[in-house]
Amino acid sequence: MADTDVIIVGAGMAGLTCGCLLAQKGLKVMMIEKNQKVGGCCTSFEKEGFSFDLSVQSLGECQKGGRIWHLLEKLNLLDEIHFIPLEPAREYHFPDRKVTQSSRLNTHIENLSSLFPKEGKGIVEIYAILKKIYEEFSAVPSSFNWFEPSSFSSGYPFLSRYGEKTYGDLLQGFVLDPFLKMLLSIRSSYALLPPEEISIAGMAGIEMSYFNYGVSCIEGRVEQLPSKMGEAFKKMGGQILTGLEVEQIVIKGKKAIGVKLKDGQEMTGNVVISNIDAHSTFSDLIGERHIPSGFRSKLKGMRPSLSYYILYLGVAGGLEELSVSNNEVFFENNLQKEYESLSKNQISEEAPFYLLAPSKVNSSHAPRGKSTLCLSYKTTYHFSTDWNQRVKDKLSQCLIRKASAFIPNLEDRIVVKSETTPKTIEQWTHNRWGAAYGWAQIPRQSGIYRLTRTTPFANLYLTGHWTSPGGGIAGVVASGELTAEAVWSRFEKGEQ
Repeated sequence: MADTDVIIVGAGMAGLTCGCLLAQKGLKVMMIEKNQKVGGCCTSFEKEGFSFDLSVQSLGECQKGGRIWHLLEKLNLLDEIHFIPLEPAREYHFPDRKVTQSSRLNTHIENLSSLFPKEGKGIVEIYAILKKIYEEFSAVPSSFNWFEPSSFSSGYPFLSRYGEKTYGDLLQGFVLDPFLKMLLSIRSSYALLPPEEISIAGMAGIEMSYFNYGVSCIEGRVEQLPSKMGEAFKKMGGQILTGLEVEQIVIKGKKAIGVKLKDGQEMTGNVVISNIDAHSTFSDLIGERHIPSGFRSKLKGMRPSLSYYILYLGVAGGLEELSVSNNEVFFENNLQKEYESLSKNQISEEAPFYLLAPSKVNSSHAPRGKSTLCLSYKTTYHFSTDWNQRVKDKLSQCLIRKASAFIPNLEDRIVVKSETTPKTIEQWTHNRWGAAYGWAQIPRQSGIYRLTRTTPFANLYLTGHWTSPGGGIAGVVASGELTAEAVWSRFEKGEQ
């Protein structure tokens, strides 16, 4: 007899979502997390009185009706977590102008149409297509058989038509102005891809989760969200083992029957769910000799997303120089050039950067009379062989110099400094090469082409940004919900 109904490896946001929903159904669920706290990238840290969120600064789908809002409603946590709406959501700074972006889709479309009156029809049509794709993908049940082409094309016509195309392909058909194309593509950077590479399905997820239910920050630290979910999970009878790392997913025949921890403990479960890096799941925890050759080849051909270098600063004084908390700064009107440098493991002098001021929204992040800043570059894991202090100092100085154009005397105002590199992210999450969003959202790895929740092993499931729909907090919450649905269906049918 198994020790528990379900074992979940990794207590990131998808694992927590999945675990909570299964525990709510009455299943006995155990989560195992190698870090001392839950949440994965959705975590926070403190340094000398300043609070910093590791990598999640704002979230979509938190306002009433959104996916995260609905999850918290199911878990009776709406009164426990408070969201601060961001409107406008952000500002984009270019060499010759500044563009403010609304978090409301209709306002956003109106603003773009007023800037480009001849292109209004195309702008409306692009967002109508993205909305349809997002709605279709959100409606796909976990049990759907992707290998029935006729039912797929009739039931999901937009996914069928655009599933293999890039967002750049879509733009080509509807708008002409190069700068408008840039503004319409600008949030492809949240998948760390240019419009010429990101899939339309991937872009639909990014845009619609952002515009459908607004953009928000969590009041206080972002880690309150997973922490409260963990508390709810325990109240439902769930068990979380923190500070313990899984060494092996035990396979017997073609079934996952449990896990072995690095400290020697073994637990058995009727179902095992992996919420960690897919490459680690199969290559490290299971072993390639157990994996069917076709699946092994598929895994080896898949490409992780890029990563970030993030500089966290605690500074003296307020930040009245910035009109909003979320800013992105560009030095040229060409998104592709940055990625050409990144493909060579380089960061160009003209590379754009993020300039975030979390304490403008959350005053609790800094002591009175002080502020927090997060400056970051997109980067690759292989930009540096070891990410030593010399490399970090060089990137930090570049970011501080560029940010000083917006915040005078920034260097003299710095009180606290800390950094996160792709190597840090890899160590914290086990994401291969510090991938920020699981697999890159290119057409062959998006939508129906992403890894499925089921695996070649009966009883073993996946959840998180390595499976559909992809990265971002709303995306991994959706993945957790779909995996829970698939696993619960198995228990309902008595297929243990």
